[in-house]
Amino acid sequence: MSTSPSGQPIRVLVAEDHPAVRSGLVALLEAAAGIAVVAEAADGPSALAAAREHRPEVVLTDVRMPGATGIEITPRLRETGARVLVISGFDLDASVLGALAAGADGYLVKSEQPARIVQAVRDVHGGDAVLSPAATRTVVAALHERAPEAEPEPVGGPPRFTRREEEVLALVARGMSNQQIARELFVEVTTVKSHLGHALDKLGLESRVQAALWWSRHRS
Repeated sequence: MSTSPSGQPIRVLVAEDHPAVRSGLVALLEAAAGIAVVAEAADGPSALAAAREHRPEVVLTDVRMPGATGIEITPRLRETGARVLVISGFDLDASVLGALAAGADGYLVKSEQPARIVQAVRDVHGGDAVLSPAATRTVVAALHERAPEAEPEPVGGPPRFTRREEEVLALVARGMSNQQIARELFVEVTTVKSHLGHALDKLGLESRVQAALWWSRHRS
């Protein structure tokens, strides 16, 4: 069960303008062990006000809301100390790039399995960057279209990975979270993080999205 460092449930704010969808998300998260929904909001300004008042650790926000979009409020939500998980009803919504550029910690689509949404909240709270497979494909495809210099090249030629590092990178490129990779490889999440960290160091990269792009270009 995931909790805050204090041992208390993870404090979550749900921002969604459709009442039925918001109620469903709140019910889903409230039923999950170690998570407490501390506030709800139906538009951008209300989400900001709620974040400043209730100080959630994670904000689950729709990408499109009245007043201000989830993307527009993401930088200000981050200023409150919250991690931001953006959710959208569109599988290949181009706004995924805007959300990540604004500082979002993750991007999911609403068609995800409920358990995946719950786990994403836990992963983001724990410091993981979470992308749905569809969002990962969108990011990788968009980055492919950019200038080659946008992708840092490792110093000293192609890196030499261990077998486990290669397995982890391949699964990252498929959009899997650390938790999912751990289950796939029958190892601990800390082991996945260690292998991914070593691989990023060898590549001279900083994020799992950059690693997914590198893998898709050089090993897929």
